[in-house]
Amino acid sequence: MPPLFAALGETRGYDRVALFRAHAAADAGLAVSCHSDWARPGLASLSRTVHPSVLPSGADETQREWATRRARGEEIEGIGDTLAGYLGDYFRAHGIRRFLTVPVMVEGYWWGHLAVSLPDPAHHWSEAERAMLQAVARVMGQFEAWSRGQQDVSKAARDAMIQVSLDAIVSINEAGQISEFNPAAEQMFGFPRAAVLGRLLGETIIPPVHQNSHAQGLSAFLAGGAPRLLGRRVETEAQRSDGSVFPVELTITEIRAGGRRFFTAYLRDISDRAASQAALERLAYMDPVTGLPNRAGLLRSFRQPDGVTSGAVVLRIPNLSLLSASLGDVFVEPILIALARRLESLMPPGAHLARTGESEFAAVVPCLDEMRRIGALISQAIQAPIETEGRHFYVQGKIGIAKGASSVDSLLRDAELASRWEGFGARMFSESLRQHHQDQLDLETELREVLLQHSDALFPMFQPLCDVNSGAVVGFEALARWRHPRRDMIPPSEFIPLAEAAGLADQLGEAMLERAAMACVAWNLHRREQGLTERYVSVNLSAMQLSAPDLVSRITRVLDRTGLPGSQVRFELTETAILTHPLLANRILQDLRNMGCGIAIDDFGTGYSSLSYLRRLPADAIKMDRSFILGLDSDLRSRRIVHVLVDLAHTLGLTVVAEGVETAAALDEIRNAGCDFAQGFFLGRPMSASDATHLADLPAH
Repeated sequence: MPPLFAALGETRGYDRVALFRAHAAADAGLAVSCHSDWARPGLASLSRTVHPSVLPSGADETQREWATRRARGEEIEGIGDTLAGYLGDYFRAHGIRRFLTVPVMVEGYWWGHLAVSLPDPAHHWSEAERAMLQAVARVMGQFEAWSRGQQDVSKAARDAMIQVSLDAIVSINEAGQISEFNPAAEQMFGFPRAAVLGRLLGETIIPPVHQNSHAQGLSAFLAGGAPRLLGRRVETEAQRSDGSVFPVELTITEIRAGGRRFFTAYLRDISDRAASQAALERLAYMDPVTGLPNRAGLLRSFRQPDGVTSGAVVLRIPNLSLLSASLGDVFVEPILIALARRLESLMPPGAHLARTGESEFAAVVPCLDEMRRIGALISQAIQAPIETEGRHFYVQGKIGIAKGASSVDSLLRDAELASRWEGFGARMFSESLRQHHQDQLDLETELREVLLQHSDALFPMFQPLCDVNSGAVVGFEALARWRHPRRDMIPPSEFIPLAEAAGLADQLGEAMLERAAMACVAWNLHRREQGLTERYVSVNLSAMQLSAPDLVSRITRVLDRTGLPGSQVRFELTETAILTHPLLANRILQDLRNMGCGIAIDDFGTGYSSLSYLRRLPADAIKMDRSFILGLDSDLRSRRIVHVLVDLAHTLGLTVVAEGVETAAALDEIRNAGCDFAQGFFLGRPMSASDATHLADLPAH
């Protein structure tokens, strides 16, 4: 037992292999004691362990249950740390964690059980592993039966086991001749048992390519060499009677009896498994659409000793994702295939092309000259149209190039980073580019933390909106600001696009709405106490916020939480944001109008204006973009445009807010054009909530 257990433990990575024997207890009932034990160094031996007897009553409940199950021939497995009572204490004291016990049956009775354990509580006992342990337990039972002089009974049991085994069982003697070939082997290999008994194994079921290694290995082992296959589960190939070769999994055992040596192989056809593994490998390393390697497949190619590279080129095609979302993969896949074939034709010897992302290709090239040339060729290649289903499609690509002696993984990352610059064309990676991206990543992380912590570092400033004729301040636009601990004030032009790109625009917008609402409640309370007219607050909504299905309910909760009536808040949206989700935007704006909120279309005249759609929008006002106001006093064309836009808005029942009023002359011009309201530095710069609370109306001009 000890050598067998040690070999089993070392081969399988077990902490402990032990054989327990059931026997009559000294007091009464049934007891179990350790018959033989092998354990890794540092673990206490179980060799002298005698468990308390299992009495009809009063014994450890789990121990009695296990004895009952083992008597039925059932396996028991579990995690020692989860057990309670005596067994829990015993298992923890001996460091037994994940365990499996297989009963040893003799003449149909529970003689004892084989126990194995290992330290990994998440280990899964595979069917093959269970089958191996069951085979060991059966062999133990047979030896015990033989030792009792029950050879005939044991042989009958052995023969029955061989006959009904689902695995092919093939035994040979020390001469390599087949001495046993069960029905499962007949079905697997296509030979009748009678035809193979006495034949050499190597000439019967071993493929020619493996016959020499089989003969040499058997001879070396019989001569005293170290076993290479005994007790191990290995995958190899076998040959059927028709000459076809197929994959098998086998385990080999040795039996010595009467001065003879016999070897038994338990074989399982794993053709389905091998096919599944091949399919999984294709999925893992190949792109199913283009047939090119994917990123993992590309990296695997360069794990070989000759996988040397000098540069990488990454092509990103952002509009493919949009096309896939709008038209579907059925339309996009032919484009990808055609593009892959076009790129393949550009590759020189030694270059590796892969599809490394949904809309990304990468080429790893062997030298710097080829890298530059391929970058230029790819840039030219994507300018030619791609035809699919009778339509021409043009792709726009961002190309990143990286060079050097780094690993392929590093080169790909650098080239991909270079491909993420603003604009189209090609760009070479540089460390300054990496630093810029790292700075942006750090800034994004800090913005996330500020939002999660509801920090006062993010706060609104308020710019007044004034009645053009009376000078009265009717409201304030809330403008987001970020006070950074190291960089002081970060401009909105920097952190708002960052928030949108990082998916934080919704959180940022809600945070600004809540703080703006609180400020508006405070200044209106002050004005009511002074007997003054209340003012509203205007808050921007982004396209990302409009795509959130729960936007209206969240806005409602904010207004309820702060106590701000809907009539005192106005939401501003750009034309671009509205037309990104036109149907959804219309529904959301109508819901907000039903709450009493005002709606203004921001930056009007700069987007893709649609008069028919504007007519149906539930809006109250348009905000004329500052580009029409700047230079208004000296530009006749701008004045005419402003007059037309004001007339159009009034015809549609909308009021007009002019943005960017910075001079008295500009204010006079928009008043002459009929504008209703204005904002700009001339009328007031962004200010704190406290200053907004105490700001008096401006004198009429």
